[in-house]
Amino acid sequence: MNVWLVLIAIETMAVVYIMVPKWLATRRYFRRYKLVRCPVVGLRAGVMISRAGLAEVLGRPSLRRISDCTFWPQRKNCAQRCRLLADEEILEYRRSGA
Repeated sequence: MNVWLVLIAIETMAVVYIMVPKWLATRRYFRRYKLVRCPVVGLRAGVMISRAGLAEVLGRPSLRRISDCTFWPQRKNCAQRCRLLADEEILEYRRSGA
C-alpha cells in the first residue's frame, strides 16, 4: 500500500473529524454578543465578533473582526483592539432589543 496515500487519508480524517467540529462549535460560541472592556473608552461594550471560529482554530486572535459594537456608529472607525483580548476577558452578554 502506498504510504503517502495513507498519510493523506489520516490527515483528511483529522481535518474532517477534529478541526471542522471544533471550528463550528467555536463559531457558534462567538457569533453571539460578548461583553468586553473597550480599550479606547474604558467602559464595557457589547460586541459581535466575526471570523472567530477560524481564528480560534488556528490559534490567531488577530484574525478576529468586530462586526457590531454598542459604541457604533459614533466610534465605527476605531482600531478594534478589543478583538485581541484574552478569552478570560470576554464575557457573555445579552443585548436588549436584539
